Amino acid sequence: MQMQLLNDIRDYRRSWLTGDLAAAVTVWAIVVPESVAYASIAGMPPETGLYVAAVPLLIYALLGSSRRVTVGPSATGAAVSAAAVAPLAAGGTDPVELTLALTMITGFVLVVASVARLGIIAEFLSEPVLKGFIVGVAITIAGGQLGKVFGVEAEGEGFIAEMVDLVRNLGDTHGTTLLVGALCLLALFALHRFAPRVPAALVVVVGAIVAANVLDLEERGVHLVGEIPGGLPAPGLPDVGWEQVADLVPAALGLAIVVFGESMALAKSFGARHGERVDADVELAGLGAGNVAGGLFGGFVGLGSNSRTAAADAAGQRTQVSSLIVGAFVLLTIVFLTEFFQDLPEAALGAIVIHAVLGLIRLRPISSLRPRSQVDFWAAVTTLGGVLVFDILAGLMIGVAVSIVGMMRRAVRPRCVELGLHPETGAYWALGSEGVEPVANIVIVRFEAELFFANVSVLRDAVLEAVDASEPAVVVIDAESITHVDTTAADELEKLLDELADRAVEVRFARLEHSVADTLLRCGVDVSDRSYARIGDAVLG
Repeated sequence: MQMQLLNDIRDYRRSWLTGDLAAAVTVWAIVVPESVAYASIAGMPPETGLYVAAVPLLIYALLGSSRRVTVGPSATGAAVSAAAVAPLAAGGTDPVELTLALTMITGFVLVVASVARLGIIAEFLSEPVLKGFIVGVAITIAGGQLGKVFGVEAEGEGFIAEMVDLVRNLGDTHGTTLLVGALCLLALFALHRFAPRVPAALVVVVGAIVAANVLDLEERGVHLVGEIPGGLPAPGLPDVGWEQVADLVPAALGLAIVVFGESMALAKSFGARHGERVDADVELAGLGAGNVAGGLFGGFVGLGSNSRTAAADAAGQRTQVSSLIVGAFVLLTIVFLTEFFQDLPEAALGAIVIHAVLGLIRLRPISSLRPRSQVDFWAAVTTLGGVLVFDILAGLMIGVAVSIVGMMRRAVRPRCVELGLHPETGAYWALGSEGVEPVANIVIVRFEAELFFANVSVLRDAVLEAVDASEPAVVVIDAESITHVDTTAADELEKLLDELADRAVEVRFARLEHSVADTLLRCGVDVSDRSYARIGDAVLG
């Protein structure tokens, strides 16, 4: 396993330090208030958010392959974790211990996936599904924080029930709490709009704490965070039984997909921006080890953060040395500054969370899918609806199921098109394209998938339909995309060749891979005398 950080330290340049240090200060100013806020989403004590901001970050910096990704607490990860733990906690088990166990199991799943080189697991949550899932989670999180801002209790099974309960209780709104929350939100939006380089969350936290002390907000009925223990706890295993561990495994598998899917998408995006490659299996190891360690030290799940990674990149981050500095700053915060946060109004935390997740509620990318792909559009909408109507974990499972069904559908019903010749370019394109004409007495069919038992009928039906329509003398099968063929498909292909021979139709193959031709030969189908390097060669025969 290649450790990118060791390579960077070995080749480190003094000129990089300025950017890495600036990025570290920027990320620290963002992650500290966000950590405390996201801990409340996960149903964990506020200090645990700081543990997540330090431990997984440092482990990932050592083991990950990306120079850019900043790992730590996330609203999405916290929400999924809380949703997974809630049903089990109802049985009497301490939700904190369950969360620690879930974090460690999730990390273990990622490590095992890395050892097994299963970096492809990210594909189980397709991009459209991930878009719908994130929007649904963001709406759920924002809605869940409204109670803190209004100073009322809002409970219910699922987002809709919670919002109904919130509306019912709006008559009990605590005026001072609402004023604090509204002013914090206003300040966050104003700073983001007019002073984007200022760490808005940190400014609001400091301002809210000062106001709480000067105006004695606790005496006015405003709920404060309260005491936050200082220092990093000693590592230890969560106090849960094997029965609870088994119950958490399904949720951990889903959470692992979210952690890796979001983090890998982030790593690839920023890697492409800077011309850097990332290794999916190495990413699995870094994220997995980080979460195992995070659970041992009392934290909830950590993953790549889009906002903090973007902020670090904008500040000039060059390497993960920046993350090491951030980790050191957070550890100092845990040791010396936790007492500072005890007077923070919970309404301010709610405002910080709402502001953070509102940027994730982007419906335009989902609506833009509709004209491009109805399947992808409805996959995103279904996942979003599943999160809102049921709950976050159910929405996640729906998203994974939709992704798998989509993959199966594409494999079983691949694209199979008839080609024609573009006279001006000499290229072979799909019939119906501008300027493309059919080739006289020849049918050209392109099959765009692996050929196996479940989809060979698609190729057979397409070829026979084209032959019935034009009665050609020759059929050319463009096999460039056929990278694999199984025995069932080989048998069906042989039957198709025999059927067409009986109808005096010659079959030729263009761009057939040698490995596929060898597989067909082992299955008794010899196409060596009818294979051509190019479509044009096959047409000429």
